[in-house]
Order: sequence, then C-alpha cells, then structure tokens
Amino acid sequence: MSAVLIKSMISKDDIGDAPKINSKVREYVWSYIYDNLLQQKEVMTDDKYDYDLTLSLIKFNAEKHKFFTDSSFNTEINKFRPEPKFNIQGNLKFAVLRVVSKMINNDTSPVDYANVVYDAFGSFLVLISKKITKEELDRIKEGLDYDYINGFAYPATIEDCDFFII
Repeated sequence: MSAVLIKSMISKDDIGDAPKINSKVREYVWSYIYDNLLQQKEVMTDDKYDYDLTLSLIKFNAEKHKFFTDSSFNTEINKFRPEPKFNIQGNLKFAVLRVVSKMINNDTSPVDYANVVYDAFGSFLVLISKKITKEELDRIKEGLDYDYINGFAYPATIEDCDFFII
C-alpha cells in the first residue's frame, strides 16, 4: 500500500470552533474506504506514489459562502468542493478536499464528523476515478464501526486532533 497522509487543515483564527475529534477517526475512515473499495478497484494502490489528502472543514457562514460546486454528495447542510484531480510533485500526489458545513463546530460529535469526512473523501474519489460511484460509497458506508469511532476521548485535545494549522 502506498503511504497516505491524511491531514485536517484549520486556520489559527478558527481553531476554537473546530471539531475536537481524535485524528484517528479520519485515519480510520480513510482506511475503511481503502480496505473496502479502493483496493478491489485498484484506485490509489500504485506504490509509485505517496498521497497527501488535506481536509479543509469550514463552518458555514451565509455571508461568505454563497457559491458551491456541484457534487452528488452535497446536502442542505454539507457542501463539498474537492480539487478535481491530484497535484503531482515528484512521487507525491496531493489534494485539498474542502467542506463547508453547518455541522462543523466544536460540538460536532465523532459520528457526525466521521460521516462528513467520509463524504468528503467520497466526493473526491468519484471525481478522480471512473471506477468509483457514489452508490458504492453509500452502500459500504453502512459498515462503518461507530463503536470504534465513539471509542476515543471526546472532546479530544488539540494535540490528539493533530490539526495542520495555517
């Protein structure tokens, strides 16, 4: 398996309102998708590249967020705007997956966070690969282990959130 780094980016100004969820939750969600779909579809399995996926989870602000990208994952409360392809630098492929959500705040539960992160990954994967469909992602989402997701201390410490602070 190629090395995959999953980060959650947050600005210094927004850290107080960021979800306080252990970074192992987003790593678990990615591993779950990888193990249950990407491996069998041979998506992002090439050892030639390492991958860096950065989540940008932003609380919806009606004054700032007026235009949204079409995504089959968009809902009334979550809007997804992943980059449409990987950027490549040497043997590194990287992308930012942006989410604007009414659910993103310091009270976001681990389950809600995991579901938003799952859909963020899904919105990106259906863009970069014709092998992956939203229907497949929706189907396997039902198998997420919510007991595991809820098993981490909540709210997590800033250190356990492991934010990439800008």
